[in-house]
Amino acid sequence: MTIYARLIASIAILLGLICFAAFLRHKGFVREEHGGVFAKLVTHATLPALIFVSLARTSIIWDEAWLALIMLMAELLALGLGWIAAKALRLDRPSSGAMILVSGFGSSSLLGYALISQVFPGNTGAMTEAVMVSEIGVGPALFTIGTMIAIYYGSEGASPEARFKAALGFFRSPIFISVVAGLVWSAFKLPTDGPIMGTIMQALDVTGAANTLMVTLLVGVLLHFQDLGSVALAGVAVAANKLILKPIMIWMPTVFMALETWEVHVLVLEAAMPSALLTVALSRTYGCNAGLASRMVFLTTLASGITIPIMFKILS
Repeated sequence: MTIYARLIASIAILLGLICFAAFLRHKGFVREEHGGVFAKLVTHATLPALIFVSLARTSIIWDEAWLALIMLMAELLALGLGWIAAKALRLDRPSSGAMILVSGFGSSSLLGYALISQVFPGNTGAMTEAVMVSEIGVGPALFTIGTMIAIYYGSEGASPEARFKAALGFFRSPIFISVVAGLVWSAFKLPTDGPIMGTIMQALDVTGAANTLMVTLLVGVLLHFQDLGSVALAGVAVAANKLILKPIMIWMPTVFMALETWEVHVLVLEAAMPSALLTVALSRTYGCNAGLASRMVFLTTLASGITIPIMFKILS
């Protein structure tokens, strides 16, 4: 299967699950208010489990940490552009928070790993770089900065001091605890197998494996197709920022670096991913406009089937 076929297949699976969840809502099997349950399951169970096992099993190669730094800087710039777009569109606070989140963070692991494995079959260096960029450059920033943005903008009507205090509450959340625990586990090379720890890790694997399904269900129950036209302008702004400008921002500094061609390819592919589904879960849990976030995720995922091959070809 070619990279483009694999890309289309991966995107089709995600869109299919989202549409299936929307169908279940339409038939009354699930209701929109169930989105709160799915969001809590993601942010308090499946996502913390996935974060911990991913980090605990990752051997962090600090010599390549600067690649993750490049991705982090591009994300911060994309978040800033998302903030500018939200101001220009005069969005309210919850919608601004959702706009910033979907503009900055992408599906670097969910789609990224699948694409990297197809483009570089058998290249362990490429997968190692992808893991470093995703798990260190994207993941912690999404789970920390992203969560704090969602809390800050979701606290509508509160004073700036109260919003800041609420954002600091992130440091007591299961997401933050799992990030710290996973990094400590990896740094000290603590065991991940054996009679006891192996069983625990297996249970966490099962829990984490449900994350994609839970998130797609969440996106689906919040997504209203008839409202897609009303957010077309916001969708264009997010797509331009996330799918076009961010890969360019990643590519530009590599021109002045002594990198292998495949290293540049990995960075470009990881940066070109559509908006992360987890931004919907964060928006729904902490009070941002999850409906807007779900539409942006759907639209960028749909558009990425066209933009990723184009950006990959141009920037390669």
